[in-house]
Amino acid sequence: MRLIRRHDLSPRLEMTPLIDVIFLLLTFFIYSLVMMVRAEILPVTLTSVSTGEQGQDADVVAITIDKAGAFYLNRRVIQPEELNARLTEMAGAEAQPRLFLAMEVDDPDADPAQRVDRGPLLIGLIDRVRRAGIEDFNIVGEAE
Repeated sequence: MRLIRRHDLSPRLEMTPLIDVIFLLLTFFIYSLVMMVRAEILPVTLTSVSTGEQGQDADVVAITIDKAGAFYLNRRVIQPEELNARLTEMAGAEAQPRLFLAMEVDDPDADPAQRVDRGPLLIGLIDRVRRAGIEDFNIVGEAE
């Protein structure tokens, strides 16, 4: 009688593919969190700020002042008279959107004689927003 040899090999559990999947999921969720809050502002150079708070989900309206002093409402050029009307319309809305104000700043390494002070434009914009009846707004800056 011939004996049959049986090898009692237990199944192996490979850890490398599992670790790869975990890292892919981790990367996906981190990227998803980064893309959750999105403000439609112009791609401008912003001033650095060290204080603030994380934004929450809501309808977002962004008003940006560029280097030339033009106003943009959600990346579209808007005239000051039309801006006043839109601000009044936002203030009267039942669910007010979150309002973000941003202003492009000059390059810090640029010649000081060529820099333009747009601070009065920002102060004037804040005054327009408050005259329209909006008291809750945010000023956007680049994180340090």
